[in-house]
Amino acid sequence: MRIKFYIVFLSLFCVCKLLASESLRLQADTVRQNIIMERYLHQLNTLCSKYRNGAADTGSSVVYSPYYYKAVSPALLYRSAIARFFEIQYVLPDSLGFCEPDTASFQEDSILVLDGKINNLLCETYLNHPSLISNTEDQIGQMGTIQEDVVAQLDHEASLIDQTSLPDFVPDIGDSMVVIPKKPNFWKYYSNSSLSFYQYYNSKNWYKDRTDNFYNMLAVLKMGVSYNNKSKFNWENNLEMRLGFRPYPKDTEHQFKTSEDLIRLNSKVGYKATEHWNYTFFVEGTTQMLRSYYDNSKEVRSDFMTPFSSVISLGMEYKFSWKKLSGSVNMSPVAYNFKSVARKELATQHGIKEHHSTYNKFGPFINANYSWQIIDNIHWGGRIYWFSDLTLNYIEWENTFTFIVNKYIKATLFLYPRFDDSSPNYKSPKNDGYFMFKQYLSLGVTYNI
Repeated sequence: MRIKFYIVFLSLFCVCKLLASESLRLQADTVRQNIIMERYLHQLNTLCSKYRNGAADTGSSVVYSPYYYKAVSPALLYRSAIARFFEIQYVLPDSLGFCEPDTASFQEDSILVLDGKINNLLCETYLNHPSLISNTEDQIGQMGTIQEDVVAQLDHEASLIDQTSLPDFVPDIGDSMVVIPKKPNFWKYYSNSSLSFYQYYNSKNWYKDRTDNFYNMLAVLKMGVSYNNKSKFNWENNLEMRLGFRPYPKDTEHQFKTSEDLIRLNSKVGYKATEHWNYTFFVEGTTQMLRSYYDNSKEVRSDFMTPFSSVISLGMEYKFSWKKLSGSVNMSPVAYNFKSVARKELATQHGIKEHHSTYNKFGPFINANYSWQIIDNIHWGGRIYWFSDLTLNYIEWENTFTFIVNKYIKATLFLYPRFDDSSPNYKSPKNDGYFMFKQYLSLGVTYNI
C-alpha cells in the first residue's frame, strides 16, 4: 500500500514539475516575444513621431529595419532561421537578399543582432509548436514577393561624351592665343514703313492743306537710332516722314493734292539723375516736303521750310513703365521756340510779322510720349506737345490706334486735335476758335526692321 502511494506521489510530482517547467518556458518565450514586440512598436512610434514633427529631434535614433516582418507576419519556415540554429554559414541570400555575416563587430542594437534574436525565437517555435507552421518560405516565394531582389548592378545611362570618340591629342597653341575683350554694343536702330489706303478728314482751318472726305493713299516712314550705355548717358534720335495724296475733282487747277505732308526730326540727350528722372537737352524741328495750294487757285498755301518750327529746351524728363503702359514726359520751365518761312510773302499766313521771315519766343514747354499695348492685337501710341510764351499757345495731341491683322497687314485710326492761336488765319470759320482737327482711318501693309 505504501509503495503504491510513493509511486503515485512521484508520478504526480513529475507531472507537476513538467507542467511548471513548461509554464516557465512559455512564460520566458512570452517575455521574449513581448520584448521584441515592444522594440518593434517603439520603432514604429519613433518613425511616426519623426514624420509628424518634420525635422524635429525625437531624442532617439531611427532604425529602418525590414526584418521585423518575420515577427508579425504569419509563421513561415525561413531558411535563415534554420541556418542560424544549426550554425550554417550559407552564401545564398534569403528573400531579402540577407546573408548571415559575423555579428561580433556589430553593436548590441544593430539590426543584424535583432534579426538573429528573431531567428532564435522562430527556431524555438519550430521545435515546440510545429503545428503552427503551415507553409515554407519557398512556397510563399512561388506565389510572388513584395520585394524583388536586385542582384545585378544598375548603371546610369552613358552620357553623350561617353558615346563620342574624342581625339587623343591636345593641340599645342603655345603663346599665340590672345584674348580680345569686346565692348558691348550700346546702339539700337529701328525702322518702320507702311503704305495704306485711308479715309481722310480735316477741319476747314487746318494750318496746312485741307481736303474734303475722300479716299487717299498714305506712305509713312519712321526711323530711329539711340545710344544708351546703361549707366548715365543716353541719346535718342527719331525721324518721321508722312506723305499722302488724293484726287480732288472739285479743284480745277490741281488733279491731285497732298492730304498729309510732314517731316519731323527730334534729338534728345539725357543724363541720369535718379531711377526715373533724367536731365535732358531736347531739340525738335518740323516742316513739310511739297507745296500745297488753295482750292481752284495757283496761290501757294505752304511749302518746304514754310513754315519751319523748332523748339529747344533744357529741362527734366520722367520715364515711366507700368505693366503694358510706358512712356516719357519731357518738361522745361523755359524753352526757345523758333519759327521761320522761306517764302516771305507767306509770313503773315503763319503768324510772322509782315516783311519778316522769323520770330522767336520763350516759354514753358512739355513734350510727352506714351505707348500702351491694350491687348495683343491692339496698340495705342500718342504724343502730347505744348508750348506757350504766355500770349500764344501750341497744343498738339496725336493718337494712333493700331489694329494688327497679321505681321504685314494692319489697320490704323489716327486722331489729331490741335490748338494754335499764333495766326488769325488759323481761326475756324465756324467760330470754333483756333481749334483744328484731323482724322483718318487706313488699311495697308507695314514692314518693320
